[in-house]
Amino acid sequence: MSAAHPFPTDMLTLKCLEGRLLVGLSGGADSVALLLLLLDAGAEVAAVHVNHGLRGAESDGDEAFVRAFCNRLNVPLVTYRACPPENPGENWAREVRYGFFREAMQESCADALVLAHHRDDQAETLLLHLLRGAGLTGLTGMAADTWRDGMRILRPLLSYSRDELRAYLKEKNQPWREDASNGDARYLRNALRNELLPLMEQLAPGAAARMAQTAALLQEDEAVLNALTADFLAMHPGDALPLDALRTQPAGLQKRILRAWWTAIAAPTEERSLSSAQTDALHALVEAEASVRCNLPGDWHGQRGWTHLHLVSPEGAAAIPEMPAADCPLLRIEAFTGETGDGRGSQAIPCEWLNGCTIRSRRTGDFIRPFGQEGRQSLQDYFVNRRVDAAFRDRVPLLCRGSEVLLAGGVGAGNIPCTDEINDPVLLRWNAEFPWQRGGK
Repeated sequence: MSAAHPFPTDMLTLKCLEGRLLVGLSGGADSVALLLLLLDAGAEVAAVHVNHGLRGAESDGDEAFVRAFCNRLNVPLVTYRACPPENPGENWAREVRYGFFREAMQESCADALVLAHHRDDQAETLLLHLLRGAGLTGLTGMAADTWRDGMRILRPLLSYSRDELRAYLKEKNQPWREDASNGDARYLRNALRNELLPLMEQLAPGAAARMAQTAALLQEDEAVLNALTADFLAMHPGDALPLDALRTQPAGLQKRILRAWWTAIAAPTEERSLSSAQTDALHALVEAEASVRCNLPGDWHGQRGWTHLHLVSPEGAAAIPEMPAADCPLLRIEAFTGETGDGRGSQAIPCEWLNGCTIRSRRTGDFIRPFGQEGRQSLQDYFVNRRVDAAFRDRVPLLCRGSEVLLAGGVGAGNIPCTDEINDPVLLRWNAEFPWQRGGK
């Protein structure tokens, strides 16, 4: 191989990866070159081939070629056959392919999936996303080292062109399979590959390489913004974001935070990202009135509270199981040393009251006699008056005697006697953090 194709030197870096690599092997020039390069670099490899069944005998021919190729190289191979629906599309083929890749990763005990995307693929991806109106994340294209659905995915050929890979195969006298559907201009990516990119290369030679370089530069910016987003969410975990903290971030970072927040809370194990319109709708809640909602995928919704922005699942909040107050892990019972408590995080009460009190979530008919006030209020009105976000209300632990609420964790106290009127007092301290005590309008 000539010095014009320095693939082996580059591929040697993959030796740093311990374990086995699983190569997505279609039989086309790119994936055939990738497998040979990995073998030249001394990597431990297996291969996976997916027969989508979309091109009849041609698809079967690709599978036969891959089998013979792997057999000659003594490379373990896993093959799958898909059953296409009546009107399959690119999205269907991609999802099926990655689904089989996950199975193959488990079957082969591989540590990473290696794909043959190259520099021209990167340029096509950037153009494709640009035409679809993508933001920065979309314009970063494909990452050389990333994760999807629990799989580590490596793309070591992003620095090399399609022509370089084919030249490498020709030098090794290695044939490959051509996919006739790659010439079908009905698919936008094919039109970009076969019509637009060649025109761009005529007008500005090296256009594909520069677009791939742009994607690499944007990936650096993306990494910085992702780190800022991760830091923010680490400081504010859970399905409620404090509005005062969120507003301190630039508007563009706010949207990025909201998308990452959604993924972490509502879609951690599946590809169900928010669309641009859904992101805008969720972001609009930041300046909306309290209780305004927006619909999100999977019957989730965003809800604007007084102090927080909420992601609310279709099931809603889980109820706190009722149990005797003395046995509840949410409550610590401490000896009375003179601290009377503030009614929200701690409170002194008569010791004998614990015998008849339980801890639970709110129920219909609950009421409270607010400490220091006359009369009683429904618990619903009390929460509204105290500006407890609706999404929080089922999570508030309540110290109750029957339907009467004596303490609402993080909110306030009910009909508790003054400390100097209590015989044998104890101090109750909530053993939990209450986010409804934090945040701002």
